[in-house]
Amino acid sequence: MVRFRKVLCLFAFFSGVSFAGVLEITPYRDAQLIKSNAQAEQLIEIPLSKIRKAGSGWEPESVVRLKGDYFTSLYKIDRNAVLSDVYAHYRAQMLKQGQTVLFECESRSCGSSNAWANDFFSDYLLYGADQNQYLFVVKNAQDIYQTLYLNRRGAGDVIVRLDEVKSVEGRDTEFEIVAQMDAQDTPRIRRFLSDLPSGQHVVGFVTSQRSGPLGAIESGDQLISSLSAGLGNQLNEKVRFINLADLGRESLGVNRISFVYIRP
Repeated sequence: MVRFRKVLCLFAFFSGVSFAGVLEITPYRDAQLIKSNAQAEQLIEIPLSKIRKAGSGWEPESVVRLKGDYFTSLYKIDRNAVLSDVYAHYRAQMLKQGQTVLFECESRSCGSSNAWANDFFSDYLLYGADQNQYLFVVKNAQDIYQTLYLNRRGAGDVIVRLDEVKSVEGRDTEFEIVAQMDAQDTPRIRRFLSDLPSGQHVVGFVTSQRSGPLGAIESGDQLISSLSAGLGNQLNEKVRFINLADLGRESLGVNRISFVYIRP
């Protein structure tokens, strides 16, 4: 009876939040659920690149920042499991409904495992050797994002983290944000623009806030002016900046730039 009541409480907790994708993913054989958590209407960052040193901390070069309903689960798998088989098991299921791959990396191309574990996911259990990690991010047509991160720890067992975020913000534009970053991080913005396919152009929506004697609009103009000067003529041709000042959505953040593709 106690177990039955716990199950009822669990379903009642999830009833207001839809997490069908993660809940329908079959765990790898003998995987043990360590913990899970669900939160409604949280500001979440979805990683779209490797993690790098940024100022005094670490963060992915590019993210999508959105407000959504959030669910995460953490599994432990026996040390005898083949790491590539575990990854293939989850990857195949995350693509079975025709999801779009937003980012994928493995081994050292993902960056520092310690940074992913402690700086981004805030969970030391994910830490392992850099060469043993995988990261996979997808999105479906309903704006549901799924993130998979796994690594083999020093003790030999495999730790798997599955995150799912469903955006609660309706689209009010035909465009889709493809990357977000600090508007003052010129090196990262340069890399993003340099890596765009030939002929692809973007719009960069810049958010800002009042700063001393400068209002939000003036601060945004200053950010754009400084950024344009740091990009050079060739990269400036790939982007058109729009100053949103402090009129953007909460998920766009402050002093950030959000890129959308211009369709050819």
